[in-house]
Formats: sequence, C-alpha cells, structure tokens
Amino acid sequence: MPPTLESTIAVFEYALVFAGLGVIAWLGFHPAGRAARGRPAALPRWDIRLIDFLALAWLVLALGLCGQLLLRVTVGGLFQRSPDAETLELVTYGCMFHVGAIVTWFAARAWVRRREARAGAPAAIAPPATGARGVRDGTLALLAAIPLVTAADLLWEPFLKLAGLPLARQELVDMFLAVKSPLVFGWMVVVALVVAPVGEEIAFRAGLYRYLRGRAPQWVALAVSASLFAAVHGNWVSFLPLFVLGVVFALAYERTGLIAVPIVAHALFNLNSLLLVLGGGGK
Repeated sequence: MPPTLESTIAVFEYALVFAGLGVIAWLGFHPAGRAARGRPAALPRWDIRLIDFLALAWLVLALGLCGQLLLRVTVGGLFQRSPDAETLELVTYGCMFHVGAIVTWFAARAWVRRREARAGAPAAIAPPATGARGVRDGTLALLAAIPLVTAADLLWEPFLKLAGLPLARQELVDMFLAVKSPLVFGWMVVVALVVAPVGEEIAFRAGLYRYLRGRAPQWVALAVSASLFAAVHGNWVSFLPLFVLGVVFALAYERTGLIAVPIVAHALFNLNSLLLVLGGGGK
C-alpha cells in the first residue's frame, strides 16, 4: 500500500475515534446529551407468544435453506463457471438467511397490520424508519461505537494470544482481496453494505433483542443477542469487538425505537471495514 494512502487511512480512523469520543462525552456530560439519555426508551414491548416467535425464527431458517436450494438448482452451474466460484457461492448462499429474515420481517408486519386493523388496535411491530433521522442517529451510533470497538480490539487480541486461541482473520477479508471478477466484487459490496446490515439487524435487534427485552433484564437481552451476533461471524479475533458493536446497536435501537438506526450504523461500520480491507489494514 502506498505510504500516502496508508497515512490517509490512519488519519481517517483516528478522526473517527476522536469523533466517537466526542459523541460519548456529549452523552455523558452535556446537558442535552444527559437529557437525551434520561428520556424513556422508545422501543415498545413486543407482545408476541413464544410459539409465534419460534415460528418466525423457523421461517427465517426455512426461507434461507429453501433459497439456497433454489439457487443451487437454478444457477448453481453458472456459479461454477466463474473464476471466483467458491467466493460467489459462499457469499450468495450465505446471504439467503439475510433474505429470509427480511422477507419474514415484512411478511410479519403486513400480517400484524391487517390483524390489528381489524381489531382497531395499534400494530405490535414497529415499522422501519427511513430518511434523515435514521441516517443521523445511525451515524451517531456508529461514532459512539468506534472508540469502544477499538478498545475492545486492542484488549482482545493479547487475551487470545495468552489463551492460545486462533488469530486468523475472517475468511471474507481474504476473499475480498483475492476476488477477480468486478461483478462478483460488486455483488460482495452490495451484500456487505445492504443485505447483511438489514438482515442481521432485523434478526438480532428487531427480533431477538426486542423479544428478550420485554421478558428478561436488559443485561440478559444485550448479552444474549450480542453474543449470538458475534458468534455467527465465526471468528475469534472479531468476537469481542462485534459483541461490543451488538450492544451499542441494541441500545441505539432501544433508545430510538427505529430499526433504521442500527441498520444505518451497521452499513457504515461495514463500509469502514471494507475501506480498511482494501487499504491493507483489515483483519
């Protein structure tokens, strides 16, 4: 990597850390920040039975598996002809579970709205928000997360070394660096910046966290949802940083009640990670 580019990336990352520290300081010490923290959480309780929640979780998995099977039958042969066949298959088949979560989310919202409209009651599932507020609060959530994730990363790697646990970086990092086809690279970017943030935030924040939050102490809901979110990425090096990220995203979701906020924050985090990878600094 050219020294100028390396320096530019380093300056940018330091700027993000200091901006994040500013957001945290504002929340902790500025009167407006303290007032914002003191307001009641905007996320309403999700009144759903356990059997219905499990049915939704099963539907996400079933749609993901069916999507994988359908792709294998219809376009699997075309994937094999690509010079990046293994990467294309892993990314595309894997994102079917994100698609399953997205389809389940919108189907559940439509069903609940019809049911509640007949009963004359408000919908039980909060609609996703778009527009300026989602972008603004999502950006602030990401900035607040950056210094915390950075600190977790700095503390986590020495612990892994002491524990003798693997320090290999995520497989997708190597795939991004090794991909040959511009079309496959573009598809990977779409999955990283759009499909994965939407699917994972629906599954772990709008689904798991919201369900647990109404039935268990907050720390339990945070710990369980963030642990599973970190674990599904299948990498020891990223586990604690992603756990911290999951906690921040869940808190942002609870404070705003808008699933668009963690979705935007997640997409921006992935964009920053992608820039680091392409600049030679990714893990």
